[in-house]
Amino acid sequence: MVKRAMRKLLLLDADVVIDLHTFGLFEKISKAYDVCLTRSVFEEARYYKKDGAKIDIALKDVTIIDNVDLESLKKVQREAREARLGIDPGESTSIAYLIQTDEEITFCSCDQAAIKLISYMELEQKSISLENALRDIGCHEKKLYPRHLEKAFKVAVKEGKTLRIQFKRLV
Repeated sequence: MVKRAMRKLLLLDADVVIDLHTFGLFEKISKAYDVCLTRSVFEEARYYKKDGAKIDIALKDVTIIDNVDLESLKKVQREAREARLGIDPGESTSIAYLIQTDEEITFCSCDQAAIKLISYMELEQKSISLENALRDIGCHEKKLYPRHLEKAFKVAVKEGKTLRIQFKRLV
């Protein structure tokens, strides 16, 4: 518990886990943050490809979240339908956990639909781009994919806000 109090909790999506392994940066992230994954993300992040070969991902020093509340998950699915966004199970459970927990946790995803949904649900302050998560620990990677960049993250957040204006029943 002492470790948790000192380091930020970072909830990762499967694509981020896979990409961090591809770049050889997962260990760096897991040393700087307390990495959390929902069970679905843990099951999705099985391997990554390097030089055409499939390499198994052996995740250690991560917290697996099994207690995602059904009502929170239903809310995420309802909001995704309302916003007309297709969200994978890993992202759905991660966002559901994000809305149900009282812990100060930050969600890191590079999936555009998930980022739009986070913004649609007004949770963007609880999320971060992979580029910024790496910068926060002093890692300035040049080899990131465009979907990892803060610029792409901000575009998706803006699109989520537009969807919120477009589809939310404002009373």
